[in-house]
Amino acid sequence: MRRDDAVVMQRFDLELRVLLAFAFVNGIAESSFVPLLPSVRHDLALTSVETGLLLTMTTLAMLFGALPIGYAVNRYGTRGPLLLAAALMPVALVAQALAEGLTVLLVARLLFGLSLGILWVIGPARAASGGRGASGTGPLMAASGVGWLVGPLVAGGIADAAGWRTASMVLAIAMLPLVVVVFFFAEKRAGGERLESLRLAAAVDLVRRNRIVAGAALVSAMLGVVGGVSGLLVPLALAHNGLSAGGIGIAFAIASAVWIATAAFVGRLRRSAVGLRAIGVVAVVMAAAWLLPALTLSTLALVAFLVVSTGSRSMINALVFAVGARASAGTSAPIVIGVMNLAWAVAALVSPLLASLAEGNAEVRFVFAATGLVALGVAVTLLLSRGRVALGGLQS
Repeated sequence: MRRDDAVVMQRFDLELRVLLAFAFVNGIAESSFVPLLPSVRHDLALTSVETGLLLTMTTLAMLFGALPIGYAVNRYGTRGPLLLAAALMPVALVAQALAEGLTVLLVARLLFGLSLGILWVIGPARAASGGRGASGTGPLMAASGVGWLVGPLVAGGIADAAGWRTASMVLAIAMLPLVVVVFFFAEKRAGGERLESLRLAAAVDLVRRNRIVAGAALVSAMLGVVGGVSGLLVPLALAHNGLSAGGIGIAFAIASAVWIATAAFVGRLRRSAVGLRAIGVVAVVMAAAWLLPALTLSTLALVAFLVVSTGSRSMINALVFAVGARASAGTSAPIVIGVMNLAWAVAALVSPLLASLAEGNAEVRFVFAATGLVALGVAVTLLLSRGRVALGGLQS
């Protein structure tokens, strides 16, 4: 290997390590809110719709930031946006800890959503670069999964002992070292990227012309629906069954362990096995999992649902980001990932609000059933798609 090639590979390896560290810390911060949600709702006397708004504010930031973030990365590189994202996480958690009403809490969730959006535009695009594909996005999902394993356990345990405000503040302090890591080690400008801009109309046209990008956007929208519904209804249903914040944290931590294992598995798949039809197969499994809470909201059924659906979502996330990054030939990967995040954010913005309207066990079970049908519809669409759609044979 030539010296220049060795330097490039060393730079890619360092960049991936920074992204993995960021995904891990972000996973802790994002997942920490799940076991706290019932306590936050009770202490601030929030209605069902207001509780749903807490989740939609995070995705609102991603909705409006997805494409602008992609443009900024194309033009200015990754280090500045990543540094901003790293700083926003502890700021958002401090604001969350100090919130005395809905308004400040919504602002905190909006700031966190912007941080989340920056990471998940830059992270998948750069993790899949350098020919890594799913071997880069798989570890990225696994690192996030480890964060989701740690976050609910830590936040739930602290909340049971000292309250959700203390848990938020402790986690904010724990986020600070990431700012230093990003400042010193993040790549100032990712090499090999095209720096042209892409307008919204061109991004929409890209989805219309390239069926791989269109399929990836459809899958991203499905992930927004299932994530938005389960992120709201599952912790509230578990709390209704009598679980404390710590108990809810343990349930989500168990599911996160499965997320880690499936993401690591995806990272070892051959290129020929990674495509939209593979995603369709996994989506069928995920759709079937939604039948469990549709039939019964027992704690056992909810935890079993969490395990299967979380493992499925982990695999689909890693696969679809690899598909999207590969489909960006001729354009810029951050823009394609931005389009996918835009589709995710639109779905994730609406679904918690609709789910929050459900009152009583019967209506909640109906929402689970309807969401499963959405996942099944997407799965069938992918499985019936024409032609070869594996990464080795992309077509426009």
